[in-house]
Amino acid sequence: MRLTPKDEDDEIIVSKKGLAELRRQAEQAEERAKEIERLRREIAELRRRLQVHENPNVPPSVRNHSPGYARARPLVPSDKRKKPGSKPGHEGVTRPPLTPDQQVALTADRCRKCRSHRLRLRGTETQQEIEVERKRRVTEYTVSVYECLDCGEEVRATLPDGNSPVGYGPQLQTEIVLGKIEERLPYRKLEERLTREGIPSCPATLQAVVWGASEKLQDEEAAILQRLRAAPWVHADESSYRIDGRKVWIWVFCTEVDLLLVIRPSRGREVVEEVLGKEYTGRIVCDGWKGYWGWVLQRCWAHLLRYAKAGAEVSEEGKELYGALCALHEQLTKNGKKVSRRTLARRLREGERVLRELLDRFGRSEAPGIEKVVTYLRNGMPWWLTFLKHRGMDATNNRGERGLREAIVIRKIIGTLRNWKGAKAFARLLSVLGTWKLRGENPSTKLYAALS
Repeated sequence: MRLTPKDEDDEIIVSKKGLAELRRQAEQAEERAKEIERLRREIAELRRRLQVHENPNVPPSVRNHSPGYARARPLVPSDKRKKPGSKPGHEGVTRPPLTPDQQVALTADRCRKCRSHRLRLRGTETQQEIEVERKRRVTEYTVSVYECLDCGEEVRATLPDGNSPVGYGPQLQTEIVLGKIEERLPYRKLEERLTREGIPSCPATLQAVVWGASEKLQDEEAAILQRLRAAPWVHADESSYRIDGRKVWIWVFCTEVDLLLVIRPSRGREVVEEVLGKEYTGRIVCDGWKGYWGWVLQRCWAHLLRYAKAGAEVSEEGKELYGALCALHEQLTKNGKKVSRRTLARRLREGERVLRELLDRFGRSEAPGIEKVVTYLRNGMPWWLTFLKHRGMDATNNRGERGLREAIVIRKIIGTLRNWKGAKAFARLLSVLGTWKLRGENPSTKLYAALS
């Protein structure tokens, strides 16, 4: 029986059995408190990990496969989601025939079913078989070595083009470089490929070939840099990388026809000054990172819409703001590269008016998820509509992110680069090969010419 004192001086008499029960309850309460605290810490850690995959700065390609993303999908109605694969009635694609190196006529002299020889020709059809001939070619040069009778200098004979014979010819060097950079093969796999062709090699030799090719492309890289500095606008982005396990930053600067990647220890504005120059007068399309402050910017609308979409997942007002921003983006960018300057000026005035109205309307809202979107929108206000002042400029930085994609895929495969020399060679080769592809040129042909 539980007793309560009537006065402060009253005593409570508890039996030994009741005292044991009280102690047991106290121990249980203490254990429950510890368990609750442990679960709170675990929930906080799980939320932190989930935020890595579901924050607005994570691109949709990553968010689509993140835990918990399915509950955010109702923003897109199920009847409007596109199913993967070809749709019914889709016109098929047949491999186009190639110009044959040889033509062979196939005939039959008997029926396969009854073995009869009484056959009548009804027509012919054409089928092609493509095969690769694996054949290595080893050229041995006998190099004459002379001594100059006038000065005593040693003179060695060279090839007709003035170059000296090397261990691997330019075509083989081209295949090694493309295998390493374009096909993302490690040196061990490249060695196995060459071994199948009967070509002896080792990882150190292959690395020397790749680094040597990079050195021969220094002039190409310098030409890309000069064109970027003269461009009216440049897309820029950056992402973390690792060299020998230490965190560094890989930067991309690109236009429609040029791509430059650099790896630096810093994420600060000094990298932008080094690449574009302190006196760069063009515009920079970027995500708004403070390293770009000081130049005329075009803030990326894709980042803004991702922030707004995150807010739309937690409140009705967030959905309303997200819908308004999507509608405005669609209106401002429709046929953007084909409309007249007069139309762009009208869209600029309309966009400024709508953005001010959205800030006035949602600026003081206390709905969940709204404050962060409004702050992000307000902080970038001078730079959301720069693309309407320059015909042909993109409203998003998708081009910059695509320029980084190849390097990011390689980062996910290898984890870290080994040293700075290899990092510079890696960035230069990605830059030059990427530029050739943007210009519609054949990287294999261009690289062979550069290495010849």
